[in-house]
Amino acid sequence: MVMAAKLRLRGRGWAFVGVLLGWATGLAGAAAAPITWDKKGAFEACLETSLDKWLSIQAQLQVNEDPAAAKLDDAAVAAWTIETIDRCRAVAQAADAASEDRFAKHMAQWRHHIYDLAADIRRKGQSD
Repeated sequence: MVMAAKLRLRGRGWAFVGVLLGWATGLAGAAAAPITWDKKGAFEACLETSLDKWLSIQAQLQVNEDPAAAKLDDAAVAAWTIETIDRCRAVAQAADAASEDRFAKHMAQWRHHIYDLAADIRRKGQSD
């Protein structure tokens, strides 16, 4: 409920929720790929760095079969996405609406990103 209110304030929130729900029902099934930005500045760099760290942690939880991995859900990822956008906006002292939308759409496929990275880790045998 709080997340929906926060998303509504942005004006793009319901679109983001729709993307998440679409993915959750199997409508969005693309494999993990890097984010292609229209422009790349401090805001986008912050988003990428945050995402890389978060994905690494989540993939390690999967590889190690940590019970915490099973607790991650769409709502938690949506909240993390919003917090990360807000934090990066403050750090960069700027933001770009197109980059926010692109990041949100990328995060809507979070399971694919985590599972692909976990598969790479398993293949390489480099789990921490």
